Amino acid sequence: MKFKVRKSKVLRNLFIAIVLLSLGNLFSIYLLFTTLGMGDKVTRLLVKFLNVNLEANLPTYFSALVLLGDAILLAVIAYGCRAIGDKFWHWIGLSAMFIFISLDEMIQIHEQLRAPMEALFNTSGLLYFAWFIPYIIIVIIVGIAYFKFLMRLPKVISKLFILAGSIFVFGAVGMEMLGGMHAETHGEKTLNYALMYSFEEFLEMSGAAIFFYALVSYIELKFEKVRLRFKPKKKKNISI
Repeated sequence: MKFKVRKSKVLRNLFIAIVLLSLGNLFSIYLLFTTLGMGDKVTRLLVKFLNVNLEANLPTYFSALVLLGDAILLAVIAYGCRAIGDKFWHWIGLSAMFIFISLDEMIQIHEQLRAPMEALFNTSGLLYFAWFIPYIIIVIIVGIAYFKFLMRLPKVISKLFILAGSIFVFGAVGMEMLGGMHAETHGEKTLNYALMYSFEEFLEMSGAAIFFYALVSYIELKFEKVRLRFKPKKKKNISI
């Protein structure tokens, strides 16, 4: 298997897209909190198209596609590992998880848990948005189950995995907790809350992009070694 991609260029382009989407989101926030003399319909359309806190728009599709790209690369690794006789079930599990996260990003599955979780636990403060309680439990279980697997990876790859996961989880859970505490006291229609969910989505997109880069790096490292290992030797020409 030969895999050659300019991974640094891929990461750079992903972050260019993230920055552009973040600027578009900040513009939508500006529209929400100021009057520009534009028609209400135009303003609503721009906000709907650019705001990261809304569904079925440009930032949502981008995030979902990057996460789906992560899932596809994980499946490619699983296939490659199986082909050479290595363990592959951990990669399949990760691929399935990222398919779910991508779907969640697209159709907001976690939002359906918010009302029942808040009613069940009567949460407040940092746990005001209680949808992430079952997600935290899942993250802990996955972390324990995958610890040895993570430690067996090449150090540079495991560090990238940890960095990407930390950034993504801090955005998805940490910033959500801080945003929930703010929303409980001041409501969800404040500039501070808008900036919090903006930073949250920026971290999530960044974590997904770094993980994409880490997976491309692993594929290149892993299967380049395999290719070299099984590369047939050239026959020497014998002259008579």
